[in-house]
Amino acid sequence: MNEEGKEVDDLELKRIQLRRMMSLAARMSEKKEQQPQQKQTPLDILKTHLGPRGDEVLQAALEQYPNEAMAVVEKLAELVKSGRLQEKIDGGDLYSLFRSLGIRVKVDTKIMYVKRGEAKDLKEFFK
Repeated sequence: MNEEGKEVDDLELKRIQLRRMMSLAARMSEKKEQQPQQKQTPLDILKTHLGPRGDEVLQAALEQYPNEAMAVVEKLAELVKSGRLQEKIDGGDLYSLFRSLGIRVKVDTKIMYVKRGEAKDLKEFFK
């Protein structure tokens, strides 16, 4: 076999490899299109915009009033998605929102005092 025969075989081999790579790339792109996009739930969207103690108030509201709290979560997530609500929602703001809607969320509170650099619960102070 001469050099021309080798070059023809090499070119044919490269063409075959190129066709295989193109078909593999096409199949992979089809799979990506077929896979459903994972949508973020309204709860996930809202949790990213909660500030200090916001998660505690939200968790308490979801435990005590699941239906009503989810309606509020869905509306807040909608506002976050649309860009109308951009700042973080801290626990006090979220608590005030629930209260203004007539949802009385009970949150565990502790009153602490500091004595000699130690923070202690007020219950211990009165013992």
